[in-house]
Amino acid sequence: MEELEVIVRNAKIGLDEIEDNLYNPILKSADYKPREVFYALKKQTQVYFQTRRAARMLGLAGLRGTGKTTLLWETAQFIFTNFTQEIYFFHLGDLKKYDVGIAEIQATFEKYIIKARLNSHRSDIVLLFDEIHESKNWAKDLKVLYDLFPSAFVIATGSSALLLQSTADLVTRMHIQHVFPLSFTEYIDLILLPENESFRHKNQLKEILFHSENIEDLEVALYELNPEILEYFSQIPSLPEQIKDYIEYKNITRFSTWEIKTQINDSIRDLVRRVIYEDIPVLKNDFQVHFSEKILTRLAASDEINLQTLSQSIGISQIEINENLDILVKSELLNVLYPFGGIDTKINKVQKYFFMSPSIRRVILSPLIGIKGYDNLSAKLLEDTVVLYLKRLFTQEAILSFSSQKDGKNPDLIIETLPKPILIEIGISKQASIQITKSKIKYKYAFIVNSKIDEIKINRHEKTIILPLKYFLLL
Repeated sequence: MEELEVIVRNAKIGLDEIEDNLYNPILKSADYKPREVFYALKKQTQVYFQTRRAARMLGLAGLRGTGKTTLLWETAQFIFTNFTQEIYFFHLGDLKKYDVGIAEIQATFEKYIIKARLNSHRSDIVLLFDEIHESKNWAKDLKVLYDLFPSAFVIATGSSALLLQSTADLVTRMHIQHVFPLSFTEYIDLILLPENESFRHKNQLKEILFHSENIEDLEVALYELNPEILEYFSQIPSLPEQIKDYIEYKNITRFSTWEIKTQINDSIRDLVRRVIYEDIPVLKNDFQVHFSEKILTRLAASDEINLQTLSQSIGISQIEINENLDILVKSELLNVLYPFGGIDTKINKVQKYFFMSPSIRRVILSPLIGIKGYDNLSAKLLEDTVVLYLKRLFTQEAILSFSSQKDGKNPDLIIETLPKPILIEIGISKQASIQITKSKIKYKYAFIVNSKIDEIKINRHEKTIILPLKYFLLL
């Protein structure tokens, strides 16, 4: 039996192997609450196998450590139980040492498993590719496999969105499912399993906060939902400490159940360096990645940077800085926002950058500040958290922006809803609404996200809602 045949035959998985890969050694269980994104994958998969009216190739893209591989195995379990047991798993990073990639797997399937042309096979087969970018020419080979093997349902994971969107050939074939860091409620579902009841009103809360006709309607609806919210909060012991741990350490899925914080710090540093020195070079061979670390350090101290000053201090051109920033955003280390206004405004003015995970900013910046600087760091982590949530909630980039007017007060964020936008201010204990009320932007209503207060405060006259952070984290 040829080596490749052995590899492919051994890649077929059973229920025991699926459950082994889902077993969490800290929770000591394979039966824990799945992330919210799993239900989207479950629906997409179910529609495909029942009607064939859905994409048959799914790409799970996101920052390292966000749980893409676990989601792959959870989806495999759902498929195995409900649709087909012909499932094969390939970790392309492990197979690279044998010089085995997608093309070799395809040829071996045709020769030894199907024993006929792939397009003649009629029964369902599921192919799981973990770390797809580790395969040489993965995008081209995956396109060929998709076209030649019409009965194959494919799920692939990659360490960044760019890796799964870097070729036009796959745009019409692969459905990209972004995997963000954990939400607070997902974190609580993990660490308090199985005692707590999941928060079941996220969609309702989102509709109230962002789609109410006016502040009067918002107030009525929010207070009607408030008993359910308070009931959920009552289940969480030491809520302020849980929120602090979540923001500073445990929003990245891989570290959410860890207790030794120095180990979390070391692992986050390693995660960032692996993205910069392993993932990014795969995307662009001639890219000078060592500048990316310096730029991240500057951004950790300030989300707005002066390209000219940074260019002089680091010693690279402004064009190279922009290239670095672009690839750091595409690798999902950073989120970027553009200024409020028309197309010209968004193109010509400065952008603001936030970290995809607030924990990454903390790890980068904490050695550089003293105790007195911690409040400023906490404010930055809070901004990262709010932007992360809004990026997850509003997938269209144009909806979320910031104000950059020089001759007026500027709110932190703008959600460009119709007919008027929603404004957001963010602060540790901020309650003053001057940045909103003195802004030249005509708004529907505005939120002040405050991490210190416990109760909602609404000012109908100024159309402002002081929203406790714990409420925002339910979204």
